[in-house]
Amino acid sequence: MEPVGAKSDLRRAARARRTRLAARLGTPRDRDAAAVAIADAILGVVPAGARVAAYLSLPDEPPTGRLVDALLDAGHEVIVPITLTDFTLEWTYAAHGAVVDVARVVRGTVPAGTTVLGPGALRTCGLIVAPGLAVDACGGRLGQGGGCYDRALRHRRPGVPVLTLIHEGEASAEPLPLDPHDELVDGYVTTTGRLVWVRGGPPG
Repeated sequence: MEPVGAKSDLRRAARARRTRLAARLGTPRDRDAAAVAIADAILGVVPAGARVAAYLSLPDEPPTGRLVDALLDAGHEVIVPITLTDFTLEWTYAAHGAVVDVARVVRGTVPAGTTVLGPGALRTCGLIVAPGLAVDACGGRLGQGGGCYDRALRHRRPGVPVLTLIHEGEASAEPLPLDPHDELVDGYVTTTGRLVWVRGGPPG
C-alpha cells in the first residue's frame, strides 16, 4: 500500500500543474475552443437518448458549460451533482446556460426549489462525465480527496462508461496510487478534444 502522504503529495503537485495549464486557456477564445472540443468528443460517444451525468466546472477545470448545453440541445437529459456536507453527491437536473455550481464550493447548500433526484440517480445514466486532476493508463483517477465520486460511481449500472475531463498534459504516465475504495474510470477527454479509452470502449 502507498504511504498515506503519497496521494496528498501527488494531489498538491497536480493542483499546481492544473493552475499552470488552466492559465493557457487565458482568453475567452481559448476557453471556448476547449469547451467546443470537449463537447464534440462527448457527443460522439453518448448513446442515443441516454441520460448523462456531468458537472458544472470551476474556473480552473476543463470547461463543461458548452457540453451541458450541447447535450441538452441534442435531446439528452443531463444531471449534475451537489456536494453535501458528508461528501455525498446529490443530483439535480441541468439547465441551459448553467453556471458554476456554488454548492460545490459551499458544501451542503441545496438551492431552494431545486429538484433532487437522490444519490442513486447515476444508475439511470448511460454515460458519466466526472472531474479529476489526473488519469493513468489503467483508469486510476486522482480526485480532489473527498471521495465523492468514488462513492457515487458505485451506483452506476455495470458497463456504463465513466469519462474524466482533464487538461491536455494531465494524463499520468505513471500508475496512480489506489486505495481499496477507489473506482476506476474508462477513459478521459482532454481540452484539445482528445478522447482516450483506457478500459473497454464506447457504450453499446
